[in-house]
Amino acid sequence: MTPTLRSSIAAVALLLVGTPAHAGGIHPTLFGIRPLGMGNAQVAVANDRNALYYNPAGLANLRDTSISGLGLHGGIDDEFLDVVRFVQDNEERFTDFETIDAEFYDSLAPYDDRWVAADGSAYVDVTRPSFGLGVYSTGFVQFKMNRGVYEPRVHGHIHNDIVAVVGGAMPLRSGMRVGAALKGIWRRETTEVLTARDLEDFSPSTMLDELESADAGFGMDLGAYWRQDGSPLSFGAVLRDAPGIVGGESIGSAFDLGTAWNVIDRSRGLLRGVVVAADLRDSLGDDAFGKRLHLGAEARIPGLSVRTGLNQGYPTFGASLAIPVLSLNYAFYGRELGEFPGAEGQFLHAVEARIGF
Repeated sequence: MTPTLRSSIAAVALLLVGTPAHAGGIHPTLFGIRPLGMGNAQVAVANDRNALYYNPAGLANLRDTSISGLGLHGGIDDEFLDVVRFVQDNEERFTDFETIDAEFYDSLAPYDDRWVAADGSAYVDVTRPSFGLGVYSTGFVQFKMNRGVYEPRVHGHIHNDIVAVVGGAMPLRSGMRVGAALKGIWRRETTEVLTARDLEDFSPSTMLDELESADAGFGMDLGAYWRQDGSPLSFGAVLRDAPGIVGGESIGSAFDLGTAWNVIDRSRGLLRGVVVAADLRDSLGDDAFGKRLHLGAEARIPGLSVRTGLNQGYPTFGASLAIPVLSLNYAFYGRELGEFPGAEGQFLHAVEARIGF
């Protein structure tokens, strides 16, 4: 196999199979397009199928049955394709150490030590008042280039979760609802750090072999939701993945809090609803406050919803167009890969097509 062909296969493997490298404490969840468009604030909104994944107590708010026969969600950050083209245009220099010179190092500067990613999710689920059942797969491909001291490196990370989830909720007195969601988890993950010399001899089968076996585990989300009749305010809390274990190791727990103000709710006019929401994720965690904060708003008219918000300090926008049986959804959102907002922002476009009713 020629060096050019080997490097091309390596690039394809890194790009299509496998975001910053995360520790094993990732909480498996399906991020919805509607929440992402409104800053990913959803814990106290919890009034549609997303309640199964964000706050199972919200399943008690559902009034109709929803069947999602096919949901697809893909996201790609703004710089991903630029980096892909750079790797393709310079593949021979990446695999031939003798061609690496000062000029090549300078050309790496705009992409140096910056993660780029592509995400993808697929799901099927059924939700009805007080009950939800779903299966989803989420995964991301992420890589970055690092100029290093003596030769450049390519860091690649692949993560995939397949999750089966079943949730239930029940109403209590005075507007209180409680719920739980039990998750079965199958996780595949691998990371590679390749120098220019490694790329020449790299075989993508190495990474693929590491993804053949999955670490099994489980998690449980416990949720609460409160909204008194006639009140525009609602509050939510979720204890996520307590317990949560994958591959025999704890993935840790997180305590999420949320509030929402239903400015307009089920109006009979053209404007059918306006909601403003705020979440504090992992409220007892060590991350910077701004990284855990999510703010959003949504306005609805028949067949169309528009959204905006702040996700970890970065702007988000979204829209949904609903026609019989088919829902088309879009979100643009930023997220923080570093330790605090503004450290290493990443911006992604996400689209979703959902068949159901």
